[in-house]
Amino acid sequence: MRGGDIKKAFYPNFNMIRLVAASTVIFSHAFLISERTSANEPFHRLLGEGNILGLFGVYAFFITSGFLVTQSAQFGSAGGFLWRRALRIYPAFVVYTLLSVYVLGALFSSLGISGYLLKSLHVKTTLHALLDPNFGMTLPHVQFYDPAISWLATFVNGSLWTIGQEIVCYLIVAGLMAIGCLRAPLMALALAVGVTWQLFFDHPWPKMRFLTDFTFIAPYFFCGSLLWFAMEKRQLNIVPALIFAALGVLCLVLWPDYLYGPMLFAYPLVYIATSPVIRLPSLERLGDVSYGTYLYGWPVEQVMNHALGEDSTWWAVFALSLPTAWLLGWLSWHLLEKRALRLKRISLLQRQPVSP
Repeated sequence: MRGGDIKKAFYPNFNMIRLVAASTVIFSHAFLISERTSANEPFHRLLGEGNILGLFGVYAFFITSGFLVTQSAQFGSAGGFLWRRALRIYPAFVVYTLLSVYVLGALFSSLGISGYLLKSLHVKTTLHALLDPNFGMTLPHVQFYDPAISWLATFVNGSLWTIGQEIVCYLIVAGLMAIGCLRAPLMALALAVGVTWQLFFDHPWPKMRFLTDFTFIAPYFFCGSLLWFAMEKRQLNIVPALIFAALGVLCLVLWPDYLYGPMLFAYPLVYIATSPVIRLPSLERLGDVSYGTYLYGWPVEQVMNHALGEDSTWWAVFALSLPTAWLLGWLSWHLLEKRALRLKRISLLQRQPVSP
């Protein structure tokens, strides 16, 4: 895997793992959206507040993203890397944002469709949402039910906070590429700092939500990066995978409040994803639908919860939302994402092997 012989390996299990991860997020949000609380979510009841299955799905997303993105960073320049990352993130996100602002917003605006379309500052709202994904969580004059019932009534998408964090991780990788410092020791240092940070600072940036979220989730990305460098040296082994899985379970039982305890599952997760022996169901025909599923999951659940009204339950919201989000993810992949990724073949941006 060195020098001019570098080739990007393809691991088909990743698509299934990421789709399952997106589905777990929809599962946990079904409780939050229908019941206005996650108190009855199984993992919350088992492990305590803050430990929901969907959060483990987010961890899985960032671990696998760190692995795959670091693999991609071994090819070409930092500019080419950012171009590929932009093609993967923004085309689907732009279309999602436009649909949220002009369709979903209009349908659920307290001003009515015509009043919303005539009075709201849509261009400003759209640009703000694209530049700051967290802004897309709420839209002016849009609500799914009476806000007095719950603060969730105005949330168009409560999952978008991770998109901004993902982009920052890409920028860090690109910066390290540009200065020639994308190396395993630096990833190990970043990971070590991250996993010890919470031991000393429970809320390190109380007035800066973005930085607090970054110090919370970025170590999972760096963990995935470090595992790619480990894979570069040697294929992961089942024995350490079982040991780390056992330690992860033990940590959840004895220390469920530690934010980085679930990171112990990173090794077994990547082992399953890259194993030449384990074959998860192939999604070759379905495509890589996880990103679209994740983007549309929350707003679909808000719409389903609204449609069910008083008959809304977590299982009804989940049962209706999951296949709908899968369908939208499939449409997003085949109509948009897959086509956009063809642009990375532009000659000036084609990936070329680089020596470490």
